[in-house]
Amino acid sequence: MPLLAVALLYLAASYYIADSALDAEANPVEATPGDFALDYEDARFSPRGWSELTLRGWWIPAMEPQGVVIRTHGIDSTRSSMLGMVPALVANGFSVLVFDLRGHGESDAAQMGAGIHEADDLLGAVDYVISERGARPGTIFLHGNSYGGAIALMAGWREPAVAGVFADSAFATLSDLVVQEVARRTSAPSWLASALRPGVVLMARLTRGLDVDGVRPAEDAARYPYAIGLAHCDVDDRIPISHLHRIRSQLRHPPLLTVYEGCAHGDAWDDYPSRYEANLLSYLGSR
Repeated sequence: MPLLAVALLYLAASYYIADSALDAEANPVEATPGDFALDYEDARFSPRGWSELTLRGWWIPAMEPQGVVIRTHGIDSTRSSMLGMVPALVANGFSVLVFDLRGHGESDAAQMGAGIHEADDLLGAVDYVISERGARPGTIFLHGNSYGGAIALMAGWREPAVAGVFADSAFATLSDLVVQEVARRTSAPSWLASALRPGVVLMARLTRGLDVDGVRPAEDAARYPYAIGLAHCDVDDRIPISHLHRIRSQLRHPPLLTVYEGCAHGDAWDDYPSRYEANLLSYLGSR
């Protein structure tokens, strides 16, 4: 096969894989705060700088709030997945906003932004709780899981109103996960995903304007002038615990860090709910 034909085939395959891997699954919202005996109101807002998009979520108020926690879900998930520990937060005086990222759940359809654009989703949520819910700057906290944890790290340092960030199962750099995530999210076998990695990164840049190699939450973590909270499962096979160590190595201040034993990716709260809630509330109280 002529070299030009091989190159064109490689680029075409890279384009197909990049396009497939960067489309989120808009799964249905399966539970509401009412299922947890919580009062709530619907929330609608736009990402910061994206007035053409509408994100949808729930505002869950505490009786006598001392702060607000904005919770951010993982990839292909919805705001329903962030409800389990909300009762503990509300009972301890924290109002909560949960919402669907762009292209997820009931928010407007939009291409995934590799965390770059989703950081604007989270900053739009901060704008919303201040302008519409009366949250005071300095009493707003970000709590994210997996993809949402990385987004929280990427967004929090950019907003002075944010008083603290708690990232669970976040990745240090996206480029390290390209091969396994392409294999996981498409029909490509691992060997093909590995071979196509340079092309996938190139096509993400050329066709979607996304610099995958530039998505480095560990470097964002280095920008925080205060201690952050970190959590990770020690047998995480999707985002290995080595990512936690790399994030920690960049920090300017010692974090509140907890490693949970024997749990899979993002399952720390599921396996250790009381311990997890105590650690999260301890972090919020320290800030």
